[in-house]
Amino acid sequence: MKKIISLLAILMLIVSGCGKEKLASENKQKTKVEGGEIVVRISQDMDFLDPHKALSAGTYEVMFNIFEGLLKPNNEGKLIPAVAESYEISKDNLVYTFKLRDKIKFHNGKNVKIEDIIFSLTRINGDFPGNSVVKELSKNIKNIKNIKKIDEKTVAIELKKVDGTILSKFTTAIIPKDVKDIEQSPIGTGPFKFVEYLPGQKLVMEKFSDYWIDGIPTIDKVEFSIIKDEQSSILSLQRGEIDIYPRLSSTYISTLEKTHNIVVNEQNLMQILALNNKVKPFDDIRVRQAMAYAIDKQEIIDTLDSGLGKPIGTNMSPIMKNYYNIQTEGIYKYNIEKAKELLKEAGYENGFEFTLSIPTNYRFHTDTGVIISEQLKKIGIKANLAEIEWGTWLKDIYAGRKYEGTIIALDGKIEPYDILNRYISTHSRNFMNYSSKDYDTLMKKITQVTDEKIKVELYKEAQMILGKDIPVIYIMAPSGIIALNKDLRGYTSYPIYVQDLSTLYFIK
Repeated sequence: MKKIISLLAILMLIVSGCGKEKLASENKQKTKVEGGEIVVRISQDMDFLDPHKALSAGTYEVMFNIFEGLLKPNNEGKLIPAVAESYEISKDNLVYTFKLRDKIKFHNGKNVKIEDIIFSLTRINGDFPGNSVVKELSKNIKNIKNIKKIDEKTVAIELKKVDGTILSKFTTAIIPKDVKDIEQSPIGTGPFKFVEYLPGQKLVMEKFSDYWIDGIPTIDKVEFSIIKDEQSSILSLQRGEIDIYPRLSSTYISTLEKTHNIVVNEQNLMQILALNNKVKPFDDIRVRQAMAYAIDKQEIIDTLDSGLGKPIGTNMSPIMKNYYNIQTEGIYKYNIEKAKELLKEAGYENGFEFTLSIPTNYRFHTDTGVIISEQLKKIGIKANLAEIEWGTWLKDIYAGRKYEGTIIALDGKIEPYDILNRYISTHSRNFMNYSSKDYDTLMKKITQVTDEKIKVELYKEAQMILGKDIPVIYIMAPSGIIALNKDLRGYTSYPIYVQDLSTLYFIK
């Protein structure tokens, strides 16, 4: 009954419809105030402050407020001009011409110049040893044949060949050409500028008064407080020490809804049980299929996400409505008998055991692991849970691929190609070691297509390959629940993993 009551309460608060209307009616006498300071809770530390090195989605979530590219994503999932004021694409789709925004400044007070743009797009080709994201970005940038300064406000970027996914690469952060150490002093063009970073504790930023959008931001100062422990974070929230708590567990809704504003939305996020496809027995598709049949996704969603998450059958969230292939959801429906048959066929009639490694800073994944381990017991598979630190997860599992199984959430992107390309056999982010010639061929074909209708069909075909090959067990697209200070307004939800603080303001 408590769960039902809590769910009803959540549904009443879903933004951006009735939730906003309810708040407005309750605060008719209150007005917007300028300034103020806010504290945002995050559960993981930054990996790099250099935007061209950063691996972690959690880092991008924070640094979204400091750095901008020629283009940037908006809250509708579209790419809009940022450092660039506008752009044009030639008829042959080989030349992209960008017009620099008038009088746009870096946080050090200097005007952005065409030379800074050329430097930033070239720098991504720099040698950052061991950094997989930079390597993959540089592959895309290497399709650039020439970057030419047309005049003081215009730059033309010529490609070697047509690339239907290139626009998303122009979100790469623009930084000053004369920067000495961007890691120690991050300088961008975003609404907030860097102030201080204490590893493992906090990152502080303040309002950039010369930001190119008038009236943005309103808040004077922001602190991202790194608190790994969930219970400690909740207590800090209740004491008023935290103003924003992203990715709140649904179990706390009933506790907080009377004292905080609650926002519930869809996330461009995919929770998965990743399996190392080069390690026995996961190199056998029948074993992966058996596990997929044995996992009851809805039980996990109902237990850990109050029924709000969406089950998925591929590496894409349903929030990507135009591209998501809903047919993948029906490929491996919960079926214990079918799971046992496949294990027997694969030679594991008596089951097996493996180590399921889970990062400690995400309680949601740990709880998911507990449920999955119980579900797998029904077909004789024993999952030995091992909690590891986030830094170790990035080093040993994500980069080193030294693992058997792990539970993690993969963040979505604006460009579908950037969501699906990690499964290309040669991709450095393919930490599940999946390999399929058919998939590789299809993904290459997508980059050569500019017709949107054709691309949609190809993306759906690619998802079907993943859905059938099951390189990982796709679990759900978790709901996004955010708790806010009751006097804080203007929170903007995005279909990507970011916290946009530029639109926030207090009422009094």
